[in-house]
Amino acid sequence: MPFEAWSARPGRRIVVYMSTLAFALSFRAPAATAQAAPAACPGARISYVFVDPHSIFDTTDPSLNPHLGWAYRTANALHVQTRASVIRRELLFHAGDCYDPRLLAETERILRGYPFLSRVDVFGVPQPDSSVHVIVDTQDEWSTQLNVHLDFENRTPFQGIDLQEVNVLGTGQQLQLFYREEDVRRIYGISYHTPQLFRTRWDGTLAVGRTRAGTLLQQSITYPFIGEIGHRAMRESFLHEDRFFGYSEGRVDGERRHVLVPVQERAFNVAAVGRLGDQGHLTMFGGGFTFEDLAFPGGPGAVQQSASGKYDQRTAADITQVTAVAPLMTPRRSVRAVLLLGQRNIFWVKRHGLDSFRGAEDVGQGVELQLGIGRSLPTLNSDDDAVGTATIYGANQFGPLLLATRGRGDARLTLHGSGAAGFRDILAEAEVLAYLRPDSTSNQTLFLRGSFTGGWDPVTPFQLTLGGDLGVRGLHSDELPGGLRTVFNVEDRIFLGWPWPGLMDTGLTLFGDVGRIWPGDAPFGVDSGWRASLGAGLRFNFPAGGKTTYRIDVAAPLGRSFAVRNLRLTVSVGEYLGLGAVFGDPQVLRSRSALLSGDLFHFPH
Repeated sequence: MPFEAWSARPGRRIVVYMSTLAFALSFRAPAATAQAAPAACPGARISYVFVDPHSIFDTTDPSLNPHLGWAYRTANALHVQTRASVIRRELLFHAGDCYDPRLLAETERILRGYPFLSRVDVFGVPQPDSSVHVIVDTQDEWSTQLNVHLDFENRTPFQGIDLQEVNVLGTGQQLQLFYREEDVRRIYGISYHTPQLFRTRWDGTLAVGRTRAGTLLQQSITYPFIGEIGHRAMRESFLHEDRFFGYSEGRVDGERRHVLVPVQERAFNVAAVGRLGDQGHLTMFGGGFTFEDLAFPGGPGAVQQSASGKYDQRTAADITQVTAVAPLMTPRRSVRAVLLLGQRNIFWVKRHGLDSFRGAEDVGQGVELQLGIGRSLPTLNSDDDAVGTATIYGANQFGPLLLATRGRGDARLTLHGSGAAGFRDILAEAEVLAYLRPDSTSNQTLFLRGSFTGGWDPVTPFQLTLGGDLGVRGLHSDELPGGLRTVFNVEDRIFLGWPWPGLMDTGLTLFGDVGRIWPGDAPFGVDSGWRASLGAGLRFNFPAGGKTTYRIDVAAPLGRSFAVRNLRLTVSVGEYLGLGAVFGDPQVLRSRSALLSGDLFHFPH
């Protein structure tokens, strides 16, 4: 979840939100097994459900290296095993139900989606009395994650640290302490998430903190679709965020310079979505309401500048800088009614060796389309506009080649009474992903990605840069600003299988990036020409067979003399690129309208 989206409400609003929370929790949407079991089953009946959670390592497994017994025992001692009750609350079946292999497969996929479970097996064992015992066997992932952010091009390489526990005391709850100081953004605070709010299927999230510009608070309550068989979902959320939108001017007189625009964003939304049809052919429909208030405290006169990364030593922006950013400081205040539509023709296939070495990953194959349309209610706000968002996902397997594409487009149509009518704040991003793995036993996966991101006719803050984790990775994240960007990434991910194959999976990666940015409609935009970088890194999963990838990468831009200050070192938890990564560029997210969109359709539980 991007920290920029976290924020707070004035105290007088809290009563309203707590009332909404109480209403949400009073809703008891039935689980997939809420219907009474029929008098007779067409097949067998489940007579017993056995839940068998394991810690990180099963020390009784004879295949483990006996010389590393101390390491297995130490890891288990430092880890709190997932409670069986947490697993049971996610089951789509119970003793006495008819045995349905589809529900077992769907339960396994739901459980595998949790970050604290490394391996999940759900299977039935026929009994002499013609009933079936169902075994739910799980193994934990290492759940304490430390992410350190370093960049040697800065005078102070240390840029932040995140400490996250994704399975607090074995309950599946997540707690995170974070501190980030990346360019203009400085943010620190704490976040909490539970996937089983008050032991129900509701999800709850709360995050509080401070930014360089003020306050940060976010809250959400969500009832997600239950896998592919659930037919309803609901969400309520609000945020308040004080921040600076940092425009990069690139290098001016040898120094990196930024223009800082103060932004205050407040938003509230509530929505419900239903689904009709069967798994693989689901039609989605729903609606809701959103409130959005985007303001620029102090107006153009409050725009500031900083140089050489000294963001706490800001001075007033000069007239040239103010002239460049002022047209993108249009306040927005709207209450909108939103219509949500979608078609989901997706079936799931379990794969190994894509974004992890040997961990199981569920890949949705097929096509999904989603559409959100919002119309302002003129009597309740100052803006008269319509907003829309469309998303697409598609994937298919062609022998050893897996191809996938993801895309999203957003636009706002200003109507009469809102200045010049027409489309504004048009944003688009799309990527094509390819995984080439010769066969299931291969120790090598070739990963390729092509992406395009752009914005047109902005009247609220917008800018992209060519560098960073989703761009040309050898370039600093604020290098080469513009409004249109295309990037091609290639990675050779190599599994080594040593030196401790039973303890962790280790490997190497070699990667290269090529990209270009054009000025477009963004302030301070440049035509970069084609730029490239090369890099290498270490990748590992812990425990062996796990799905969470840890990376240490070093990248260097081509065309510059070799120097330590030109190297970009990143230490990361999870993949920034790939199907396992959340789709969406943070540089686009910070400019996007607070419209409810397709993320409700498949919000992970």
